[in-house]
Amino acid sequence: MKLFESIKSSILLILIILLPSPIHSTALQKLSEDLTTIYFIGDIHADVECAKQWVTKTNLVDLTSTPFQWLGNPTTDAIVFLGDYVDKGSASAQVLQFVRELQETFPNNIVSILGNHDFFLVMDTALSFSNTNPHPLGHPFYDYAYSFMHPEEYIESEWTGDRGDDEELLGEILLALSYIYDRRMEGSVHMCAPHCADDQVDMFLQIPPFDKNVTLRERAVDRLDTWRHEYAQGLFDSGLLKWMTNQPIVAIVADALVVHGGVSARLLNFLESMAGMQGVSVADLVHAKTNVPFQTFFQEELGKVHGANQIEARLKEGYALELIMDMVQHRGYFDSSTGCAEVNNVLAKMDKGLNRIVVGHTPHDYAMELCGGKLLASDSSLSRSFRAHGNMYCPLRESLEKYRGTGTCQFKYKDVCEGSISRMTRASARDPWPTNMEIFKFHELVANDAVQSQEEGLCSA
Repeated sequence: MKLFESIKSSILLILIILLPSPIHSTALQKLSEDLTTIYFIGDIHADVECAKQWVTKTNLVDLTSTPFQWLGNPTTDAIVFLGDYVDKGSASAQVLQFVRELQETFPNNIVSILGNHDFFLVMDTALSFSNTNPHPLGHPFYDYAYSFMHPEEYIESEWTGDRGDDEELLGEILLALSYIYDRRMEGSVHMCAPHCADDQVDMFLQIPPFDKNVTLRERAVDRLDTWRHEYAQGLFDSGLLKWMTNQPIVAIVADALVVHGGVSARLLNFLESMAGMQGVSVADLVHAKTNVPFQTFFQEELGKVHGANQIEARLKEGYALELIMDMVQHRGYFDSSTGCAEVNNVLAKMDKGLNRIVVGHTPHDYAMELCGGKLLASDSSLSRSFRAHGNMYCPLRESLEKYRGTGTCQFKYKDVCEGSISRMTRASARDPWPTNMEIFKFHELVANDAVQSQEEGLCSA
């Protein structure tokens, strides 16, 4: 009998060790449950001026004070950013600095999840990659000739050296890109420095003016490589890289699941099966399999290195990379035949307190509600450069006008901020959240007297 009890105790001890530790049921929940007003701001894509103007329009923050001052109710008001702070424009660094300052100054009122572009920037900047230890996603995303790191970003940031021929070389790169866009070659040509991999087509070898001018080619490739190293080190030294790796991939705010792309049916089935085996909720497992390994891995690894592109290890725990990639890139909710069914399925299985999903990632002219208010599509193309040029890298500085080309990049972006942001309100913390949100275009949000002057100052900047 004693032997049996001893064996049973041993088995129980082994089971306790092998089973996963309990996860807090509120792991995904961000901010207070007493919120009564929440603004949702979609993809900013490197437009810091419009980002500031939209935040000013909420009447919740005074951006003219140092540090920023919260004008809203500190207990009941909040702003949620849907990610994609970077790329496609030339002020990614400034947007990151702005959102970080907001989030760190008002941690109980600001949520800033990461989008796919932010996640890719982390990977490109933190990890070391070579032929023997390749980039986990194939190639760094800044090699693409469209959609990611606009070359003007390098000289607009404060992290690259000021060299007399920067604009000349940048202009020639933009002219070559314009040539590529006019011939619809952007999906097949890469902007590599110092050289391309075997499976990439090198812009600097194939596209004028670099194909026939070896000296110009060598200068441009060397400068682009230098800019990239300096920019990556700037992200590291400024603490922005570390801050990005501490932001969530997915969160719950009030009754909303907030995620940049979405949770696909394939991913949900996998998580539901695993949650059943582990005896935890799907929401808890989402947090444990995405936010936790992402933040833990990069915080630990960044603590071991002294600069950018020095992490040799890879994020491999529990399929975290694959799960995160799915969630920041999913677009299935916009499928006219299956999207709403997928939304309803996620809400039913993720957490019984959820009534809606808020996503970015898929651009529209304005934010919109779909699926009877259960889906808020918040990406309303807030970036002026994206509205003007889409995913193409066209000249943005006035001094680069002569490099605009004659086709795709002919049009300049407008000076006015366009798109819309969304607001969800309820009378008190005891009341349920409404089915539908309010969606505001820029002119429909009127700054109150306390922030009218700061809005005018930002508009004239």
